[in-house]
Amino acid sequence: MANNKTVPDKITILRLSAIGDVLMLLPAVRLLKRQFPETQIDWLIDRPIASLLSAVSEVNVVAIDKPRSLNDYWHLKKQWRNKNAGQLISFQTSLVSNLMMALLPAEHKTGFGAPYSREGHHLFTDSAYNLPPELHQVEIFFALAKKFSGMTEDLKISAADLSLPIHDQDKAWATKQLQSHTKWIAINPMASTQEKTWPAESYVSLIQELNKRYSEYQVVLTGGTNVKEIELGLYIQSQLSSPCLNLIGKTSLNQLAATLKQVNLLISPDTGPLHLANAVATLVVGLYAVTRLEYIGPYNQLHNCINIYAQTAQRFMHKSANQLPWQKKIPSLEAMSLISVEQVLNKIHALKL
Repeated sequence: MANNKTVPDKITILRLSAIGDVLMLLPAVRLLKRQFPETQIDWLIDRPIASLLSAVSEVNVVAIDKPRSLNDYWHLKKQWRNKNAGQLISFQTSLVSNLMMALLPAEHKTGFGAPYSREGHHLFTDSAYNLPPELHQVEIFFALAKKFSGMTEDLKISAADLSLPIHDQDKAWATKQLQSHTKWIAINPMASTQEKTWPAESYVSLIQELNKRYSEYQVVLTGGTNVKEIELGLYIQSQLSSPCLNLIGKTSLNQLAATLKQVNLLISPDTGPLHLANAVATLVVGLYAVTRLEYIGPYNQLHNCINIYAQTAQRFMHKSANQLPWQKKIPSLEAMSLISVEQVLNKIHALKL
């Protein structure tokens, strides 16, 4: 902020996506609201996921269409011609968000310096703050909000800071879907990329074992409306000797959040629904092979996850994990297959469901 002793009239947050990152930004947003309770805080977010924050009361959620062409950027510039974003804070470093930051009129523009600036992000800011290296994504966002606010004291991020409120109608919908059993284990099989997705055969074997070892629990499959997600869910379902509930492609984001709130456990690779379950205080077992758990894992539940990043770094990159950039994703389609079904079952056993 140009003068961190001045209370801003308006703060505009720029973080368009993705689901996990949006949820991990909540503690920073709530910190800003505590520091500036009288300030109007708007959050610009990609329209398809804006509804996820509809019950968050600390900010005004402004759904926008993420620019995808030069014409889209021209329309954005025209749309904001007579507006003012006030104090603009960009919590996103993609080329799209950087170009948006350049086009949005604001009194002052704040963003990341080293080591988290990407795509020339710091060049589009008035203030680019350097932050400590090797922070979790939640802590990166939180640290930038502290810098903007002029705060130097050590602050703890609480479970309440991370929590996502859920509407009653979505809770009722989830209750209806899950009314056949009292205990549920959810599995969200697909991640945003194939590199992060566990093999279908592993899911089939896992569910068969869960049916044997945890017969009091019913399995529900969750996921989005992507055709590949739906096909994966149908394939897994077709290979099972005992049926499971398949909700892949059948929920809105808010209904998915409510469903994950009501299950006892979610098993998932590194993907949005994993963070969604974490945000509604559900136990998770995350599967991490190509992304660094300590950077992008479910905050406060890292100990519940399976982490073979160091092993895959050595095998596929021929380097130790410490030699790789903090945010490096290992480009291997084989890495996730190194996580065994028995490892997942051992982790579940340790949770003492």
